[in-house]
Amino acid sequence: MRYKKTVVLVVALLMVLSALSFARTQNLRRVGVVPLMKGGVETGDDLKPLIEKYAAEIEMGFEKAGAAFLYPDFMEQVKSVTIKEDVIPKGEHMQWMLFRKGRVVKDLQWSGNQPLDVYMFVIQKDCKDYHFIIPRPCGNISLVKETNTIASCDMKVSPEKAAIGDPVTVDMSGSKCATKMEVKVYHPEGTLIDSKELTSGDAVWKTSFKESGDYFIKGEAFNADGVASSNECEAKVYINYPPVCDLKVSPDKGYVGQVFKLDASGSTDQDGKVVKAEFTVTMDGNEVEKKEITTEPFIWEKKFSKSGIYKVFVKVTDDFGAVSANTCEVGVEVQKRFYGLVEGGPMVAKGTYSGYIFGRLGFSYLLVPERLSFILSAGGAVALGGDPFKSHFLSNALLNVHFDSFFLGGGVGLSSKVREDWKSDIDVVGNIGFDVFKAFNKKGSIFAELRVPMKTGLEFNHAHEILLGFRFLF
Repeated sequence: MRYKKTVVLVVALLMVLSALSFARTQNLRRVGVVPLMKGGVETGDDLKPLIEKYAAEIEMGFEKAGAAFLYPDFMEQVKSVTIKEDVIPKGEHMQWMLFRKGRVVKDLQWSGNQPLDVYMFVIQKDCKDYHFIIPRPCGNISLVKETNTIASCDMKVSPEKAAIGDPVTVDMSGSKCATKMEVKVYHPEGTLIDSKELTSGDAVWKTSFKESGDYFIKGEAFNADGVASSNECEAKVYINYPPVCDLKVSPDKGYVGQVFKLDASGSTDQDGKVVKAEFTVTMDGNEVEKKEITTEPFIWEKKFSKSGIYKVFVKVTDDFGAVSANTCEVGVEVQKRFYGLVEGGPMVAKGTYSGYIFGRLGFSYLLVPERLSFILSAGGAVALGGDPFKSHFLSNALLNVHFDSFFLGGGVGLSSKVREDWKSDIDVVGNIGFDVFKAFNKKGSIFAELRVPMKTGLEFNHAHEILLGFRFLF
């Protein structure tokens, strides 16, 4: 009985030692003893057709190594993979090695006296790099290690040219094997102005720019280990300079029916050209008229039909569609040409000069603004003395020529009896005067007027009237 217990203990001990020996990393000291590819592999060019030749045994080995999922990609990629010649030093670890007839040994290391000449290549699958070696003397396929594939950065920026404030899309969704991406935006002067961290699930960033210029955008992609992509991932976006409007109005003070020149020809665009000018005319904050001009020189010759104080605005558009941001506004005063009139003052009539006070109402019309006007007025003169002088009716129809504030002119008038011995008559009238003030749609003048009857039959020095007056146009 004691003998049987001893045997059982010895067997159990041997099994434990055997298991420990199996679990321990195995040392590989020689190659070529049980080669997968008979005769070894002389050159890298020989390797690819040999892998095709031994495909069945390789597939069996991948299954036994627990890497059946990798076999199709291995066979496909090895046709075009870059194979390098290398050596591995003593102590190099291998996850598994494939021998003849699909036999697999796991967890082993090279323990030979000399470094081992190998062919080395990498197979990629699902963002993992599988590093394989094949010793030259035996052609045994061995998986050395698995690493996370270095991310490949892909960045698309659209549009390449945009206006200030327009959305610009940075799309890094095409990056491969990236768990994180980072975008950096640099000002034309080279300073970093913005950055954004993206993920594989949120790889698109919409941004915009507040200033014009040529911006530089750099992207990086990072794999699961945080290692940055090595490929270049850069783009540029140009932010269009908006046009600058310019507006001149000539004249800025004028009259109804007069031509005003609204001139936006001085508008400029730094990186293109102006293609459109939009004029807007307002009065008291209300829009009166709009006009769009799409041909140079962007001038609108406009006549105003109504008196008032207007504001003229212009905005211009460039060939990229950007609109001027600066304000171009000019005030315009448009005065009327038809005025009410009231005038009066002292008057004397020859024939032992007798005094009168006269007054008239009427209108004035500017035939040629600032140059020629027509006056029609009528009223009366009140005699300050007694007989033979009488209060009488008095009217005028005059043309006046203006020289800045000075004017002179003449015409005809009608007077009723000035004295008992005079008859009602048509008068030849002349006047001369000076504008003492001018305001918007208002004017005040002093004038002297001489009236001479045409048919009285008396000599001039016995029959004429002299008036000094103040004329107010409103």
